[in-house]
Amino acid sequence: MLHLPRAKKHDNGVDSRTAILNAAVVSFGELGYYGTSLQKIANTVGMTKAGVLHHVGSKEGLLDIVLNEVYDDATDSIVVGYIDAKRPLIAEMWRAVVAINSKRPEQVHMFSTLDAESIDPKHPAHNYFKNRDQHVVDVTLKTKWVVPEGIDIKDFVQAGFSMMDGIQLRWLRSPERDLNEMWAECEAELMPMPMWEGYR
Repeated sequence: MLHLPRAKKHDNGVDSRTAILNAAVVSFGELGYYGTSLQKIANTVGMTKAGVLHHVGSKEGLLDIVLNEVYDDATDSIVVGYIDAKRPLIAEMWRAVVAINSKRPEQVHMFSTLDAESIDPKHPAHNYFKNRDQHVVDVTLKTKWVVPEGIDIKDFVQAGFSMMDGIQLRWLRSPERDLNEMWAECEAELMPMPMWEGYR
């Protein structure tokens, strides 16, 4: 991951690097990787292209930062935080992830657009998305989740995160809805009562 210097703050208090990343999130979401240019980002934040490059190194560097640093850090910290919990409940972990995503629709939009676009093996984020699902499962499996007898954690986790990806797409199409409520409906189907009584 790139760790490049931060610049002075703008009049609105947002430093240049943060402004660049915010602009990139919106542009990648609306236009995808190929439709986004560093010049467009520069124009949006009132900088030169060279100034943008100073902070992100390259267009691929910018892509790497918004995926790994901006998008993943927030949810990864939640998943990892359950590893040492006394009675870790996977339902609680998923609700926490959904709660964060519900507050950052532009980032979820970016993630979904790039995910679809990166089906092309030549896309610079192809390997990121190809490996990400397994990485999330691997990290999740480090936790000794408390679940009903007979639940295969690996299969269950994969199914849950797949459902989450799908529900987020529905939410982006219907932004007037509450993502947390939409996930609650999914949770009821994924973890039905009475089997999951006391486990969610």
